[in-house]
Amino acid sequence: MKTLHLPPHWQLHGVEAVLIIVAAGVFVRIVNRIIGGLESARTPEDEMRRARRATFYRLLTSLVRYVVDFAAIITVLDLFGVPTASLLAGAGIVGLAIGFGAQGLVQDVVTGLFLLYEDQYAVGDQISLPNLSLTGTVLELGIRITRLAGPTGEETVVPNRLVLEVQNHTRRPTSVTVNIPLDPSASPDRARQVFEEMVAEVAHEVPGTKLVGVVDIQPAAVVWAVSAPVRYANAYQLGCQLREAVAKALYQSSVPLAGVVKGTGWTSPSMK
Repeated sequence: MKTLHLPPHWQLHGVEAVLIIVAAGVFVRIVNRIIGGLESARTPEDEMRRARRATFYRLLTSLVRYVVDFAAIITVLDLFGVPTASLLAGAGIVGLAIGFGAQGLVQDVVTGLFLLYEDQYAVGDQISLPNLSLTGTVLELGIRITRLAGPTGEETVVPNRLVLEVQNHTRRPTSVTVNIPLDPSASPDRARQVFEEMVAEVAHEVPGTKLVGVVDIQPAAVVWAVSAPVRYANAYQLGCQLREAVAKALYQSSVPLAGVVKGTGWTSPSMK
């Protein structure tokens, strides 16, 4: 029975190759532990954001593993005299050709990773993309695309590389403000009384509704304002509700709007 005799340098390189593979595995494990620690150290958050962060960390872990494995394989092949330079050159040419064709895809993925990590918006958030003149509800935030539902229900798919600026209307409380231009002849005390009574009534349905006061004085109008806290998605409906309440209060109190001719409808029912 013949015994296979390997050249001495092959035996030495074999040991080195094993050490390189072991070192690569240990390095990947250490990185995985660090990433796992970062993930577990996060502050409490809702399930959707937790899932997105977990997705990001899994992708990062996979990326580290692939890079380390590739470097280890190239190093081992180089130890045994395999011309890795020509392999890398060939891979570079192929990669360059693919890169030109997939440049947009790579940009989408990289941007998607940053959107996931930075948590700029989540599914269900109301956002605006000023550079694209788009506003809508986020239906999907993926690695490559963001899917939005517009105000009238239309669905728009946006490549992540086009997301240059984001205005998130959901993360912080917002408010709707209704300006009411009154005739300068209207008594300020009477106007305040009418608006305070109206605000107190509306506040039963919309807590936080308040009278801002006089916000502008013009030659033909004294402008008062009423505001209420609201979620962005309900801003239009709440604005309509406030305007209706203002119209009712002014009609019942005969406080004149700016530019309204007397006797055109803004009189108290008791004066008819």
